Amino acid sequence: MMFRNLLDPEIIFQNRLANIENLQLRLRRYFIRSIEERQDEYLKEDNSNQNFMCEKDMNYRLYPFYINWKKIEANEEGFYRIYLHFGYFGASIYSSFKEKYHNLDVNNVLYVLANFIFEYLLSDNNKNEESQNLIKEFFEKMPKIEKIGELIQNKIIMMKEVSMILLILKIYEIYFILQKSKNDIENTLKYEFLLVNYLTDDDYKEIYKNRYKGKVSKIFKKIVEKHGKDYELAKTKQKLIEHIKSIYKKNNP
Repeated sequence: MMFRNLLDPEIIFQNRLANIENLQLRLRRYFIRSIEERQDEYLKEDNSNQNFMCEKDMNYRLYPFYINWKKIEANEEGFYRIYLHFGYFGASIYSSFKEKYHNLDVNNVLYVLANFIFEYLLSDNNKNEESQNLIKEFFEKMPKIEKIGELIQNKIIMMKEVSMILLILKIYEIYFILQKSKNDIENTLKYEFLLVNYLTDDDYKEIYKNRYKGKVSKIFKKIVEKHGKDYELAKTKQKLIEHIKSIYKKNNP
């Protein structure tokens, strides 16, 4: 009976149709990915700064944070584009937060993260139960600060990941300041200081211009206007170093 079913013309037709649809889906993903690669040719790696790894030298098997490689390979919901622009670290952030923020994409990911600071961490209502639950859930999805520090100290980072790493460290910095967690503040500042010193002045200017200028910088402008310069997003490498030193002094009076 089972053998006769396999020879049924309708079943054969349905199987062929399923195979064709699967092939069409794979081809569509392939063409979309090819178009995105051509659009993003300007993202070719700059290997002039030896403090940062080339993508070919990264070992995905040893990477400490979860990345949905299956969705990257399938180019689902912009996963491959995020990986192309923000490397392993960006892909891990996207893998963790995409389910929570359905509209998250390569164009708004940094803004969404920065806006969390304004809307929740520094909100006047951040003490109510709903906000506290949202903040707790957010940090449960965040990469652990100690593991970020290990990546920075061991220079297991690519240049294109720096904008995302610096912003995540900024979120942690503000969170620990609000928590008055002295040791955590100090560790976060240490990682920020180490990372920014891997960069040249021009590297940082490019990062600010290409990644922060616009919506992200406007969020931080609103934050500074309401809460003070302790929460600013520095426009230059030197200003970031000065900011780190200032927060460190306030944390160690």
